[in-house]
Amino acid sequence: MTKRILVADDHASVRRSMRMLITQRKDWQVCAEADDGVDAVAKAKSMSPDVVVLDIAMGGLNGVEAAEEIRARCPGTLVLTTSMYDAVPLFPRLHTIGVKGFISKNNLVTDLLPAIDAALSGGSWYPAEQQSWWSARLRS
Repeated sequence: MTKRILVADDHASVRRSMRMLITQRKDWQVCAEADDGVDAVAKAKSMSPDVVVLDIAMGGLNGVEAAEEIRARCPGTLVLTTSMYDAVPLFPRLHTIGVKGFISKNNLVTDLLPAIDAALSGGSWYPAEQQSWWSARLRS
C-alpha cells in the first residue's frame, strides 16, 4: 500500500529536495506540498496523509503550532519536524504533541527516509547527537 506524505516548508527548493528523496521509494508518494503552517493544516485535514514533514520555522502557523493542530484534528497522521536550527529546547513540547521525530536540515539527505521509515514502523527519530539528551529527559 502506498504511503502518502505531505511536505511543508516555506522554501520551494527544500520541498523539491524532499519530494526527490521521498519519490525514490516506490511505495511512497508526496500527496501535497504546503508553504506555511496554515496551508499544511488545511491540506492535512483534507487529504489525511500518512505522514506530514513540517519545517519548524514557517509563516502563518509555525511548524510546532501546525503539528499541534494536525495531531488534534488528524490523530492517525504521523508528524515529523525539520529545521536548520537547534530544536532541542522544543523536544519536550514536540513529544507532548505526539511528534515522531526531528530531522536537521543539515542531514536531510541522509536522515529523511530513515526518519519516515522509523515513524511508519511505530518508532521515532532524533539525531544521534541529541538522543542522549532526549533519552535522559524521557527517563525523568
